[in-house]
Amino acid sequence: MEGRLARIVIALAVVSCVWMVEGEKRTGPKTKLPEDKLFSDQAAFCEGCYAVVHELDSLLTKWQKEKGSLEDHIDAALLAICSTDRLRSYVLSPPKMARLCSGIRVHFLDDLGMAFMKKYSRKEDMTADEIFEVTCRKTIPACPKGMKPMSVARKEKREEAEADKKTKENKENNKKEDAQKKEKKNKNKTTSKDEL
Repeated sequence: MEGRLARIVIALAVVSCVWMVEGEKRTGPKTKLPEDKLFSDQAAFCEGCYAVVHELDSLLTKWQKEKGSLEDHIDAALLAICSTDRLRSYVLSPPKMARLCSGIRVHFLDDLGMAFMKKYSRKEDMTADEIFEVTCRKTIPACPKGMKPMSVARKEKREEAEADKKTKENKENNKKEDAQKKEKKNKNKTTSKDEL
């Protein structure tokens, strides 16, 4: 009888250890992604996560002073963000962005909700980009370290092109001013020689 009881205790101990290990695996970042092909394209997945975080932050910032609980605001924002009208400013087409947004919203609902609960319940002064770093790089496996969302890369390229254009314009203006100064100086020299 004691041997049988000892075997049952050992079996329960092994089973509980397995459950604990399995439970620990489930609490980390999710590794299984939605079935949509867009999620296998890492750049598209990263862009989608970037859009979700920025649109959620935009709506919650706008709704922050309105009546209602924070949970209700987050739920309403999660329902509203995947409209193609809201997703037109990103690199991918609005229908693709809506598919990505819906998949991220459904698959990572708890993670997104918790990230924004932390920001707004604690009144932390986190920007959307900081929430993106925490959520899309660490919690959701959307953007590996070093990868920039397509919208950010495009914006940086535009800013760099504008800066280059301004630099060229400044150089050209400086050359014109130098040429005008030299011309004026030469005119002054010829005028003073003529007077002599």
